[in-house]
Amino acid sequence: MSFKKTSQLLNLGSTLDLVDGTPSSLTVSLPLNSLDREVFVVTDIQMDAEPIPVPAFAGNTVGLQASLNKVSSSILTINNPQCIGSLRRQAQSTVADAPMFQEAFLPNESTSGTDKDFITIIATPDYVLTGSFATTVGGTANRAVFARITGYRAQATADVYAALVTEELNNQ
Repeated sequence: MSFKKTSQLLNLGSTLDLVDGTPSSLTVSLPLNSLDREVFVVTDIQMDAEPIPVPAFAGNTVGLQASLNKVSSSILTINNPQCIGSLRRQAQSTVADAPMFQEAFLPNESTSGTDKDFITIIATPDYVLTGSFATTVGGTANRAVFARITGYRAQATADVYAALVTEELNNQ
């Protein structure tokens, strides 16, 4: 790819508060200059969430899911080209009153931060943190999802910039 690095590594953090049963999203602006064809080259991503409670009674579940997306405000899975990262947590009580947990965060890798090593490229001037928290019993306190995205600004050639923006907007 044809990029000219225009910044050092930047760490951008965001927090999304989730209410039981109400999907939500947060659009985060990137410090990009579209007139100069700047893109954000993502080198690392980390997602976390507040602990979810274990349901008190057998058969009840608590689930939290979130994704960090290029443009979409829907919760996406990592197989979608618009998804930069995905977090899933679930807790369930069993008949034997033994709690059961499942957790997944993807991608589960980091890069070296060099110019040739990156996770994805964001060409539009923002990204979206979206999530949902739900219980089968209700009455649970809000939960928050946290995301940190690390990367650098870079200037793309006109043809590469046009292709990246078109790809992002056409895959909403």
